[in-house]
Amino acid sequence: MSQSSKDTKFNDFDRVDAVSLSDIRDKFGGSLKKYLMQSKLSDVIILFPADIDVKDHGRTRFFAVMAVTTNFPMPEMIEPFARSLADENQKLLFSWVPAHLFGSDEFSIYIESSEFGELLVNGIVGEIIREANIEEAVEYLANKTST
Repeated sequence: MSQSSKDTKFNDFDRVDAVSLSDIRDKFGGSLKKYLMQSKLSDVIILFPADIDVKDHGRTRFFAVMAVTTNFPMPEMIEPFARSLADENQKLLFSWVPAHLFGSDEFSIYIESSEFGELLVNGIVGEIIREANIEEAVEYLANKTST
């Protein structure tokens, strides 16, 4: 039986860090898990600014943000903070991974809808998932919250 978010045992909340995808790649070998372990964190926001040529829009500055958390039961609780990190001239692409729900029927990756279409948005989110090895980090966090 799956455990609902309101019944989930959350970690003691300490802080939320923001880290760039390039730092995860360069300083932690592409492993968000290593970053989380070294920083002793359970909540992180990954930042990925990208300039992309978009049909009918021209060169567009995106600010992709992926929150990987154990202490936030819904994306609306962290999205405003993530939005505040973007510059005015950047288009925010927000996604949220509730690691505390991993292994339950309620687990899914939330991706905020965007005017730029699924293909582009999913491609950017997919790059964060691959480049930061999100799956490894989510398993680590899920195991950490269940113990």
